[in-house]
Amino acid sequence: MRPRSEVLVDLSALDHNLALMRSVLSPGTRLGAVVKADAYGMGAARVARRMAAAVDMLMVFGLDEAEVVHAAAPSTPLLALMPVHEIEPGSPAHGMLLRGLLHLALHDAAQLTALDRLAEALGVQVSVHLEIDSGLGRGGCLPAEATLLAGRLSGSRTLRLAGVFTHYANAGGSESGTDLQRGRFEAWVAGTRLPADCLVHTSSTYAAIRHERFHHQMVRVGLAWTGLAFDGTRDGKFLPAVRGLRPVFSWRSWIMQSRRLPTGATVGYGSRWVARAPSTVGLVPVGYADGYPLLPMDPRTLRPAQSERRQVRVRLGQGGDAAWVAVPVIGAVSMDQIAVDLTAVAERLLDGGLHAEVEIISSDPEAPNHAARVAALTGQHAYELMCRIPARVPRRAVAVEGAVRVPAVESVVARQAS
Repeated sequence: MRPRSEVLVDLSALDHNLALMRSVLSPGTRLGAVVKADAYGMGAARVARRMAAAVDMLMVFGLDEAEVVHAAAPSTPLLALMPVHEIEPGSPAHGMLLRGLLHLALHDAAQLTALDRLAEALGVQVSVHLEIDSGLGRGGCLPAEATLLAGRLSGSRTLRLAGVFTHYANAGGSESGTDLQRGRFEAWVAGTRLPADCLVHTSSTYAAIRHERFHHQMVRVGLAWTGLAFDGTRDGKFLPAVRGLRPVFSWRSWIMQSRRLPTGATVGYGSRWVARAPSTVGLVPVGYADGYPLLPMDPRTLRPAQSERRQVRVRLGQGGDAAWVAVPVIGAVSMDQIAVDLTAVAERLLDGGLHAEVEIISSDPEAPNHAARVAALTGQHAYELMCRIPARVPRRAVAVEGAVRVPAVESVVARQAS
């Protein structure tokens, strides 16, 4: 049986994006890749294995993720970003520490004390990256406390200061705010005696693509490798090369039923869509339980807060004659299905579209159902959309380098207002 839907992970696009980001870095600047949350739902083992030869370090949140990624990329150093206090003796994480492949983010004095005891008990030296809170206010410690922690680390036999870093709060939207944080962090670095091999890093994707001055000794990219930073920063200041990033994922399904409805028929819970003429409606076996996002609701009316419509694309024809056409999603999203208006293209679809391929999320940045557009329309970030597609939707790795892409044809403008 075919799956109800599947996410396609384009490994060629992944290779391309990492090579592109490497090309914008100065010689000697390291490339780190963030693969937390199962590589944003794309499969951490699959993605890490592909990345291993292209990056200098992989970043995860917790030790459970680190162990999965290490199994796939056993020679690549890993940085766990959450405050880790305990590691079980004999665990894979313990083995990674013994090999010097697991680095831990250090957030505060209590964690430092815990790690000191841990390292003594495990018989290892733990490499830590001290996080300085320069303005995000989420984790790490303020500069004054960081100075005290750095002093404690300088005399430690069990803990090695392998890196210092910070996170920017608004690198995608505020150059001045990002520069302010950079200045605070760099002032702390300049006033602190650090080991010669201590790695200084500040930039996630938006800072990395904004300007070289944010690169320091390593960048940490997530949005860049997914290809979803292709449109740059919100204020329009970014390195031109990022225009070449390619989205790594798309989401496909198919029409499981096609029905002809009379004038006046309604579709979906709440009867929010009404046919103003005889209409062809297709059902697609994807719903909110699969991660398809709901529109923000107006609590006063229990109807969508805005009227802009989402679209999917339906494949017309086969082989060299195939093309994508955008059609509107209509009515309320159900747990396991959505309805689409096929009226304008029904005559060009066999059996009214039954079994026709449907592109839920497109990897084409120009498509109306590209991940960034769907996410923005539904009040999300593209990261959220990726992460919220549950494990019940299978992932399939593909490589489309040099493949013939299915062209898009004109979008179908809804002829019937709901």
